[in-house]
Amino acid sequence: MKQIIPKQNKSFYNSSIEQLQNETNDWLSEIEFIKIEQEFLNELLTDYIIGLCETDNFNKAKLFLNGIAHESKLGSELKKSIKDHRMNLALLLENIYLKKENDFRKTHELLLNEVKNYIQNFKYIKQQVFELVLFIMKLDKKQKLLMK
Repeated sequence: MKQIIPKQNKSFYNSSIEQLQNETNDWLSEIEFIKIEQEFLNELLTDYIIGLCETDNFNKAKLFLNGIAHESKLGSELKKSIKDHRMNLALLLENIYLKKENDFRKTHELLLNEVKNYIQNFKYIKQQVFELVLFIMKLDKKQKLLMK
């Protein structure tokens, strides 16, 4: 049976350690910003939307709140892994772990995939929350207009 070996990104393995370290800093910055967005969405759902929801939308809102909480936990774990990796890259820059450079590059590639997945999952949840909020706001607006 033929085994397919994934093509490795050549530019990734040619990147300097400093470039990898800068990339990890960018990841941390992105995760920090997502954390703020998660807090905002959490407040939006709990304080505003849940009170306006009917049963079906209420269940969706609760599901999204659980998703945000789960993603927040994953973000914290990912942030810790990235910080550990960044520390290893710093040691590599100091020529302490020269023989482990390939291991750190592989770890970097795995973390890159995890960060991409994390961001993509959060964007999906954010999109779903925005759609629910928009729907609820339109319903609320209709009800207020009908009452006048």
